[in-house]
Amino acid sequence: MLRAGESLTSDRVIQQTGAQVTSALHFAYENWKARGRSDAAIPPFFRNAWDQYLSRVDNYSLPERARFRQIHNGHGTFMQPEERCFISPEAIRGTCLVGEPDELIAQLRAMEAAGIKETVIEPPADYQCEVFRDFAELVMPTFR
Repeated sequence: MLRAGESLTSDRVIQQTGAQVTSALHFAYENWKARGRSDAAIPPFFRNAWDQYLSRVDNYSLPERARFRQIHNGHGTFMQPEERCFISPEAIRGTCLVGEPDELIAQLRAMEAAGIKETVIEPPADYQCEVFRDFAELVMPTFR
C-alpha cells in the first residue's frame, strides 16, 4: 500500500513487494525452462532484466538439477538481497496489487466485476503485521 506521494521505487515499497516479485521471477524462470527456453514465456515486466537473471542463475554453485534450491531460496517469505536489482516498478505492477488505498479499492472492484471472488495478500514475513493492518484499516471497510 503506497502512502500519499510515495513511489514504487521507495525502499519501503521494495521491501514489502520484493519477495512476491522475486517469487514470480523464479516461477517465470521455471516456466521458461519448461517451455523450451521460449522467449514467449518471459513476462513483459521481466524482459529488461532477463539476461541479467539468467546470468545469476548460471553462476549458482549447485548443479542445474539442484539449482531450484538456490532459485527458490526465501520464496515468498523474504527477498534475496542479491535480487533487489530485479524489483522494478514494472515488475511490482505486474505481480502485485499496489497503490494508495483508493487505487487498491478500484483494482479490487475491477477484479470483482471481472468475476474474481478472492485474492491473496502475501507480504514477506517481516512486513506482515504492517501490511495486514494497513489493508484492514484502509481497504477492507469499503467491502463490509
